[in-house]
Amino acid sequence: MHDFNELTVFAAVVEQGGLTQVSVSLGLPKSTLSRRISQLETRVGQRLLLRQSNRMLPTEAGKLFYNYCRQLLDLAVQSQDLLDDLKEEISGPLVLRVHNAFERGWLPTVLDGFLETHAGVTLELSVTSLRPEQSDHTVGDLWLWLGGDSFAGLRNEPLGRWISGLYASPEFAKTHGLPTHPEQLPTCPWVDVLCGAGGPVHLHSPNQGAFQFTPPPSRLKSDSLVLQADCLVRGQGVGILPEWYAEKYERAHPGSLVRCLEGWSPAEQPINLLYSFGKAPKKVTALVDWLRQHMPSSWEH
Repeated sequence: MHDFNELTVFAAVVEQGGLTQVSVSLGLPKSTLSRRISQLETRVGQRLLLRQSNRMLPTEAGKLFYNYCRQLLDLAVQSQDLLDDLKEEISGPLVLRVHNAFERGWLPTVLDGFLETHAGVTLELSVTSLRPEQSDHTVGDLWLWLGGDSFAGLRNEPLGRWISGLYASPEFAKTHGLPTHPEQLPTCPWVDVLCGAGGPVHLHSPNQGAFQFTPPPSRLKSDSLVLQADCLVRGQGVGILPEWYAEKYERAHPGSLVRCLEGWSPAEQPINLLYSFGKAPKKVTALVDWLRQHMPSSWEH
C-alpha cells in the first residue's frame, strides 16, 4: 500500500519543480521531503525524480507514476468531501440576495417550501437592483440575479432565462392604436424596462430578422417589475414584460394587457445563481438545488 504522505510530497515536487517551493507550500523541512521521496522510490522499486540544476524533474517512470498518483490524491479528496457532506447539516443562517424582479410571484412560495423542508435554516432575504459588483458582494451566501453573464469575484451558475414580449393596455390600444411594425415604436410612448438606461432595444423575429431602435426618453422609469406592469396596465405606453409575468397577470386580471408586435421578441434575459468560489457550504448547495428543481419549466434553457 502507498503512503499518502509520500504521494502528496511526490506530486507536489513534480508540480512545483523543486524541494524549496514544496517546503514552503507544505510547511515541511527539505530533509523530511527527501526522506519521503526516497521511501516512495524504494517502495515502488523505481527512480522517480532526477535533480537537474536547481530543479527536480520526473523520470519516465516518474511521469507515468505521477498520473496515477494524481488520480489517487484527487479521489482521496473527493471521498473525504463526500463523507464531510454526510456529516454536515443543512442548518444555520443563510443570506439570499435577489434581483428585485423576483420579489413577487414565483420565489416567495418556493422559499417557503425550502424552509419547511429544512427546519434548521434561517433565511435572510435582501432585494436589490444593484449588480453584485456595485454593492458589497461579500455580504450574501447566494445571489439570484437577472441579466449579465460575468460577475467579478463570484462563480456564475446559469439557472434559466426569461423570454419577454412587448405589451400595452387595451385602453392604450383603443386610444393610440398598436404598432404593426417595430419601425413605429420610436413614436410610441415608452415605459422603460427594469433599470432601463435609455439604450437601444434589440428585437428579433424568426421570419423578419432583427431590428434595433432607441426608445424615446421615458417620463417614468421603474426598477420594479410590479410597477412596470402597473404602468402598462394604466395605459402609460408600450413596454417590455416577461411572458410568464404577463400571462400570470392576465389570469388574475383578465383584459389588462394586450401583446404588441406578436412574433417580435426582445433579447432573452439570463437568470444566474452567483456564489463564492471554492467549496460551497451544504446549506448553499441545498438552496441552489431547490431553486433549480422548482424553477418554472418555461424558464429552462
